[in-house]
Amino acid sequence: MKVLVTGSKGFIGKAVCARLEMLGHEVQHFDLPMDVRDRACVYYECAQAEGVINLAGVLGTAEMFGAEHAAAEANILGAINLMDACADLELPMVQIATGHEGQPNPYAITKKCASDLALSRAQWKGEKITVVKAYHVYGPGQKMCAPHGTSTVRKIIPSFVARALTGMPIEINGTGHQKIDLVYLDDVAEVIVAGLFGHWGHKLEAGTGIESRVIDVARYVADELGGTVIHIPMRDGEPEGTTVAAQLPLCTNPWPWKFDETVDWYRNALASWKQAS
Repeated sequence: MKVLVTGSKGFIGKAVCARLEMLGHEVQHFDLPMDVRDRACVYYECAQAEGVINLAGVLGTAEMFGAEHAAAEANILGAINLMDACADLELPMVQIATGHEGQPNPYAITKKCASDLALSRAQWKGEKITVVKAYHVYGPGQKMCAPHGTSTVRKIIPSFVARALTGMPIEINGTGHQKIDLVYLDDVAEVIVAGLFGHWGHKLEAGTGIESRVIDVARYVADELGGTVIHIPMRDGEPEGTTVAAQLPLCTNPWPWKFDETVDWYRNALASWKQAS
């Protein structure tokens, strides 16, 4: 099967492409400078494919305040372009959703809108769309935020590990009593690819269902790699004390599954950047 993957160069996108190729499918890449907001481009690319996985989107939590137009255009209108093309061409599609649904920030709101639209179209129009809700994904290759990497978006494991490896204190937003569902990258990719071959109109939860307190994750990283833990203010759009975990989990490998493998990637990446600078 020839599968179009939007966001194919991203952290999850690369793992999904590798999973597809391992199963014998052909990957059709869709990433910058191509744009899901370009309706003509979307239709042209979808016409070459036999299935579509939409991982494209504008990411961020506090970073997205003031960028609501960009979030809505990419996360909602871009997703609608893909849904329309897949409906017209009778293609199966997977729409990615976030585990942060319900949080009051532009990213969570726009991604939930897209996933709700996808489910409604599958239910009422019979379109072959599956939604996959990915929780707190971690693994090798996830971008580190500045000053260690190129991303302005703070993700929990890259942030904690990079700071510990470079002798900086691990920063926790708020008390750290927020509960999250950490799930390994390859397990998420497996659920996403499976969604392309059935489960139309359903939301598959790519999570473990195991709740981990942020402060406990930080202490684990500090114990394993050395370092201290400090508290900083909560980010805008992320309420303190929330619990985000799968209710019907499809992933069985609990945190800290392959933590050492993940740390090795960051250690090598940091060494490479240090040499380059």
